Amino acid sequence: MAGSGEYGNRPDRWRQAIGPLGAVWVAAAAFAVAPCHDPRRLNVSSDVTDGWPPAASAAAAFVLVWAAIGLLVPLLAEPIAALWLGRWPIGAGALTARRRGRWSTADELVDRLAAEGASAESQTRAVARRTAIAPAPPCRPTWIGDRWFAVEQRIAGAYGLDLVTVWPRLWLALPEPARVELRAAKAGWDRSTQLAAWAGAFGVLGLAWWPPLGVAAVLGVAGWLRGRAAIAYRADLIEAAFDLHAARLPGLLVGLDPDAGRRLTAHLRKGT
Repeated sequence: MAGSGEYGNRPDRWRQAIGPLGAVWVAAAAFAVAPCHDPRRLNVSSDVTDGWPPAASAAAAFVLVWAAIGLLVPLLAEPIAALWLGRWPIGAGALTARRRGRWSTADELVDRLAAEGASAESQTRAVARRTAIAPAPPCRPTWIGDRWFAVEQRIAGAYGLDLVTVWPRLWLALPEPARVELRAAKAGWDRSTQLAAWAGAFGVLGLAWWPPLGVAAVLGVAGWLRGRAAIAYRADLIEAAFDLHAARLPGLLVGLDPDAGRRLTAHLRKGT
């Protein structure tokens, strides 16, 4: 799926590199690798410290490792995002089929209650149970992946529009407040994947010293929960952008029906 229009809003990588999590990681690493977990007993080569006061050498080493780990760990956010979104090289088919089976069962219940004329409350609960699995027929092995990629299915079904083709044009037509909100939602998603990346970094330290495992667990759970909330919010915002602003696209008059959407998509593709 195309990026959700948060163009031109890339974070300051150096500001991220010297974040507090990096400092905590370096301090924990010093304890983890020091004999008996006492960083004062670390042996620093005289070749490195010759001519430098010990305190200055330690501070320089701390800052260098802090900046390095702060630049490297966020690189793990991209594969974590791919994992959460269900972009798995293997093993996705069985889980996707299981999720699709659960969704189909819930969907049949929704249809049966509607046909039987069940109460509005019962039908609402049934729809909520189906939506809790996925807002559209599952196509990914994860809830986050289905919530994200369902946007394409829902936009295509409601308006006949291909989101990947139309979104860059719609982004240009959005008012600035809508763009600001979408950028903020994208930043929230990025922060959640970076939290999970730091969880992995602290987990590696836990192989040498157990206390970082607790930090890794907290960061991992927090990142995952934030990721679920962030992806749901981003998906809602994109659908809202289509609901409120798609009719402003060139070539459309009043309203947006599936036939007009398909004509617009064909026109925007320019024969490709």
